[in-house]
Amino acid sequence: MKPNRRGLLIVDHGTRVPAANERLAAFTQQVAAARPDWHVRYAHMELAEPGFADGIESLIADGALTIHVHLHFLSAGFHIRETIPELVAAARGKHPGVEISLSEPLGDDPRLVDIVLSRMDLHKE
Repeated sequence: MKPNRRGLLIVDHGTRVPAANERLAAFTQQVAAARPDWHVRYAHMELAEPGFADGIESLIADGALTIHVHLHFLSAGFHIRETIPELVAAARGKHPGVEISLSEPLGDDPRLVDIVLSRMDLHKE
């Protein structure tokens, strides 16, 4: 049986609030449970660990040759426009045999409208 080479790195901003960072860890566990054949990790851009580079390195150490970076952000702010592309370029330079791709920010997904409306429908008066 050929080992899985697919990795997923879920990245958010990070915060000084441990409970908020733990939420991303729990979300990542849910994703990993839904895709047990993938290597799934999370990373924060600042204020918490693990950082982006550590997440990439962990996936590569597990044998991932294709890594998709899920941008768990609502909009394309500074990290999406500047920091993350620079970090991805550095990772590609360090690991030329690894394919690394980026998602659009989560906020670009039109299904979020349905989620908001569904939650508001629960609060009808």
